[in-house]
Amino acid sequence: MKEEQIYNPVAGINQMITDIESFVNPMIFRLQPVIRLMGMINIYLVIAAFSALLCYLIFIRKHSIRLKLRDHRTYIFAGVMIGIYAFLTETPIKLGPYINLNFALIAMPIFAKKMGPLMACIFGVLQYGTSFVMHSGEAFSLTTLLLAAMSGMLYGRFLYARKTTYIRCLYTKFIVNMVCNVLFVPMIMGDSLTMELANAITKNIVSNIVLVPLQALLIYAALSAYKKVEIALSED
Repeated sequence: MKEEQIYNPVAGINQMITDIESFVNPMIFRLQPVIRLMGMINIYLVIAAFSALLCYLIFIRKHSIRLKLRDHRTYIFAGVMIGIYAFLTETPIKLGPYINLNFALIAMPIFAKKMGPLMACIFGVLQYGTSFVMHSGEAFSLTTLLLAAMSGMLYGRFLYARKTTYIRCLYTKFIVNMVCNVLFVPMIMGDSLTMELANAITKNIVSNIVLVPLQALLIYAALSAYKKVEIALSED
């Protein structure tokens, strides 16, 4: 008798991502002129997108942070969440070449859900500063700083003062991934696209799409747990 094989879902997901990469990779080479242009003007695009989103939240959505900045509990909450982020970002769970579960991703949605998009924008800057200090060999990047702030604004825009559902977490995470991890990430500024760089671009695009359902599930679970803790504390 043949030994029955046990299906490994993690290996299956990794293989699926590998198959998708082999399909997407040739497209990256065909889009080389567009990718190179995006790389050359990336910082200007990021500044324009950041400014437009900030103006939209302030002047159209009428968000304000004055009262929150005067409340000392805001700073306590921010400190706690930064501490959680700093701890979790150093303890990722790697399951194969593609699945990298970093539970630090829950910090921003929780803060944005509680404090709104403008405070989450500031929190994004603090997150980047924390990461920059923790990884001393890392070069400062204005693009990464602005994208961290934009992720806070996007999370706050879709989660703040709204009912928490898995579907909401799903499309919010998808938008954040596409804007901050794919569309505005610098790709290539040289004269040619190497196979190694093409593979890195493909891996970044595919993983940021395929892993969204799992990341959204983590965010939904974290927001639901935080709400229960908040209710329990308010009752005491």
